[in-house]
Amino acid sequence: MNLIERIRNVIEESELSAAAFADKIGVQRSSISHILSGRNKPSLDFILKVLDAFPTLDSDWLLLGKDISQTPNAPILPSLFPEEVPKESAQKEIVQPSSPQHEEIQETHTSSNKEVERVTVFYTDGTCSTYTNKK
Repeated sequence: MNLIERIRNVIEESELSAAAFADKIGVQRSSISHILSGRNKPSLDFILKVLDAFPTLDSDWLLLGKDISQTPNAPILPSLFPEEVPKESAQKEIVQPSSPQHEEIQETHTSSNKEVERVTVFYTDGTCSTYTNKK
């Protein structure tokens, strides 16, 4: 069952017409028509309005078609930082410029009790990795 079919299912289960459903979630009636016909895909704003209007509706089911009751101990959110940097690695400050366009940044502290919270590395291919210091 795809997202449009799940939206259609919500409309049917709520026993509302498409127009009444549009009114309930606060969108134009033509939006519902365009989504149900496949002309447009539902936006995030649309999905949030559906979830707000139907608070008992499971967001995982609506968005992904997943039944959360079938996956015990499933995390609510996937790990945002799958790679963890060991604490001793996070404390080292080694900057090695790989080309003349990179500058070495040196910062001195006279007295500090600061700890690194998060480090984000940006790569030339447009991707990035973020590492957090788990306490």
